[in-house]
Amino acid sequence: MSHALSRDLQRAARVAGGPDILWGAGGPQMAAWLRADGDLTKKAGAARAAFRADRAREALIRRGIAHVPITDASYPARLRRIFDPPFGLFGVGQVPGALAALDAGPAIAIVGSRRPTAAGRRMASALAADLAARGAVIVSGLARGIDAAAHEGALEAGGITVAVLGSAVDRIHPRRHVGLADRIQRDGAVVSEYWPGTEPMPWRFPARNRIIAGLGDAAVVVEAASRSGALITADFAMENGTPVLAVPGWPGSALSAGCNALIRAGAALCEAADDVVAEVPGGAWADAPVAPSSTGACALVLSVVQREPAGVDRIAGEAGIGHAEVAVALAALEMDGLVARGQGGVFRAVPGRGRGGGL
Repeated sequence: MSHALSRDLQRAARVAGGPDILWGAGGPQMAAWLRADGDLTKKAGAARAAFRADRAREALIRRGIAHVPITDASYPARLRRIFDPPFGLFGVGQVPGALAALDAGPAIAIVGSRRPTAAGRRMASALAADLAARGAVIVSGLARGIDAAAHEGALEAGGITVAVLGSAVDRIHPRRHVGLADRIQRDGAVVSEYWPGTEPMPWRFPARNRIIAGLGDAAVVVEAASRSGALITADFAMENGTPVLAVPGWPGSALSAGCNALIRAGAALCEAADDVVAEVPGGAWADAPVAPSSTGACALVLSVVQREPAGVDRIAGEAGIGHAEVAVALAALEMDGLVARGQGGVFRAVPGRGRGGGL
């Protein structure tokens, strides 16, 4: 079924009272709901005739792909309320649990440039880690740059993160993020409105952005040029009445232009997780992790990675502190330039920094 036909059927289903009612209707009634468009009715009828629900369901089960139609009770409630909600969501990973966590909230969308600065990447990771440690589900798009950093930050804090694709869930894009997608699926989910086998195409990503915006109680933009796709997500969020926040940047930087424009237009300024919490006062927030500087967590974490590069699990074990504290400490150390992130979620101390009692 083409995306254009799917969109028309979604609109008709809203008029009919639901996709099941539309799908089970006779030709004349379906034509009425489809605004008497004969060609569209013919295409819809052909799609219905060719579609075998039992076979489709079996094929999805064999491939480990869940499908949650808009009529299902587990379909995210806030997504139903947006303009043009997806007819259904395909997903891999812990789909029921992740969708339930989204509905329980708080859920925060974090988006931004695919080519961020090192500082922007650190900010996205730190923000996601802190919010995840407070119980937020982090929603993003698995793209390079800010999206990936947000997912990584949430994972390091032991939180749940949901990736929304502009392709099918069996067509991970970009391919370099297959490993990241696998890690997301352990406690979260990778979802898409597109049928399995659908390849990533440029026009599918703006449509995907409405889902990212629709799943969040707030949307945060971290570094965005004046024509960034992240601004599309912000626009969708504003249309939904969802709070939008932006991380301010240097006036002369092209990557700050979009964020600074959002702030001028009324978006809330975001410098830390507390700013996001303030915009979602009704959220079921957990207590913020105790500041690492007061507990010595930063020093403990730094001492581990100074001996040898390590991942979050090993750092937590050797330092004797929880994953959430480790994630927040790593974010602070990254922001201070004392620790750098390597491939595969491994952290190392930056040579020449952090020794001699600097913490």
